[in-house]
Amino acid sequence: MSLLKIKKFYLLIITSLILAQALAQDPIEKKPQLLLAEKEPDKKTVKQKATTDPEKDIYQWLRTVSEVVTLVEKKAYRETDFSNFVQESLKAAVPHVDAHSAFFSNESYKATLESTSGEFSGIGVSIIGKTPDDDALVIVDVIHGGPAQKGGLKPGDKIIEVEGDKLRGLSTDEVITKLKGKVGTEVNLKIIRDKKPLEFKIKREIIKDQNSICYHIKDHDIYYLSLKLFTQTASKQVEDLLKKANKGQCNGIILDLRRNPGGILDSVVDMAGLFIDKKSLVVSTKSRSGKVVAKYYTSTEPVLKSDLPIFILIDNFTASASEILAGCLKYYSNKGFKSTDNKKPRNLMAFLVGTSTFGKGSVQEVIPISNGCALKLTTMLYYLPSQKSIQAIGIKPDFLVKPKITPAEEIKWIKELYGKETSLKHYIIPKEIKKDDINKDKDKDKQAKSKEETEKSWEEKHQEAINQDEQIKTCINLINMLNFAKKCNPNLVDTRKKALRFLKQNYVTDQEVKLEKLK
Repeated sequence: MSLLKIKKFYLLIITSLILAQALAQDPIEKKPQLLLAEKEPDKKTVKQKATTDPEKDIYQWLRTVSEVVTLVEKKAYRETDFSNFVQESLKAAVPHVDAHSAFFSNESYKATLESTSGEFSGIGVSIIGKTPDDDALVIVDVIHGGPAQKGGLKPGDKIIEVEGDKLRGLSTDEVITKLKGKVGTEVNLKIIRDKKPLEFKIKREIIKDQNSICYHIKDHDIYYLSLKLFTQTASKQVEDLLKKANKGQCNGIILDLRRNPGGILDSVVDMAGLFIDKKSLVVSTKSRSGKVVAKYYTSTEPVLKSDLPIFILIDNFTASASEILAGCLKYYSNKGFKSTDNKKPRNLMAFLVGTSTFGKGSVQEVIPISNGCALKLTTMLYYLPSQKSIQAIGIKPDFLVKPKITPAEEIKWIKELYGKETSLKHYIIPKEIKKDDINKDKDKDKQAKSKEETEKSWEEKHQEAINQDEQIKTCINLINMLNFAKKCNPNLVDTRKKALRFLKQNYVTDQEVKLEKLK
């Protein structure tokens, strides 16, 4: 046997081992399962798995893999680049381990490392992860003032091509790497919006670490903060808000974590420390054997000293770090705090409003391997202080409130057809109105229409969206009701449990109400 054949044979055996290990894993369904709790396994299936020998499974498939490679090498009409063959095989196989695991080929890993070092930038979007089989990458949100927002991209857009390359066959990480690039360079995107293909040219920029927006709702003396990502400075932004709230007679805070995909774990721990006592457990990680790998505790004294109500908005795109914060604050709100200074114990009054969260409770490691490749592998799960995992389950809100926003175009269409007297056939024109007054009214209408057609700034659009947001209005009403109860009968709502019962008894949300048929 020649030296070249020996090398090929050696490479084949090594590759077969790796492939067989990946292929031996249970395949996952292509349908999204992230928001559903796992079903109880069938007893027969459990019995079969218990008697299965993993090592035997691997060697059972080694022969099949070897046969495929041998036949392709000997009989395939087209000569095969086995380096590409193996890498593409692994790229397809590894996602079968779990939804967040991936294989980085030599080129993709190199590009990923380059895009995270030096002067590289992006377009400023939050996205939902995709598998290599998916044709599109969905934009969950665009960062305020970022390149995507300036270029006209919107939440809900589906990216189907980057620089002319279709996304099928690419992992989420590979697409993100393509979106990143040197500052000032442009990236060409093709997206689907309302079933129509559109093309955009977005200029890459350094994405600023200011990813929150804050308002004071003056009429109700409530602070509102929307946080889009957990970054290095996110904790400082929330700390500044809490200090302002401590100074005045603020009635409550609305922390909007909707469409927040997560971010830096340290940022979550720091932010939790603003609300809960020093040295409190925020989250822990466990391996597949159930062994605790790490525990994360707060290291500072809380900034929030009072029982000021905190209403946290969540939705199905609230994921990872966002879920950890929401779940942690809910846990300590239920538990309460022990008094450390012989004073009355402090009650944390945190409530969750909206819909169930995404359910991303896993931890990934990027592990460099041979031939310049790398493996991104899920190695641990996150556990809340209650020792419950959020993986594939998520967190349920205290108050179920579904989003109810009618698109502006639809509202305009309804008004034009049905929303006024002039939309009716044969409507009466009051003849008693003077012609001069009618002309004046027409001029005013023209001016108002001209002003309406003028392009609004992003902040004006954002404020308009907040005013139409029923979930935010629900939070305002709940805060007002809670403060009214405090003034009238403090004992009625002096703990989170009592407050929750009082609010649910007196405020109907989208949760089902019990009905009894009258005879």
